[in-house]
Amino acid sequence: MFAFQLIQAINDESENFDELEIYWVIPIMMIIVPIVYFIRIKLFDKYVYNIDLEKIDAELAEYERKEQEMLEENK
Repeated sequence: MFAFQLIQAINDESENFDELEIYWVIPIMMIIVPIVYFIRIKLFDKYVYNIDLEKIDAELAEYERKEQEMLEENK
């Protein structure tokens, strides 16, 4: 948003300040905000809560393997 305002301030020919920039900023922000939020969640979980998703996936795979072994033994 700041970039759009800076360009409008430099451009002397423009008569409409801050009227049309919102139509450019909204689609751009609809792409950028979810990406930044996803990165934030990944970093926050890893470094603040010390949650390692790879370890959780490995543990779930081990449980599934054990469950399959138990089912095969019971047959």
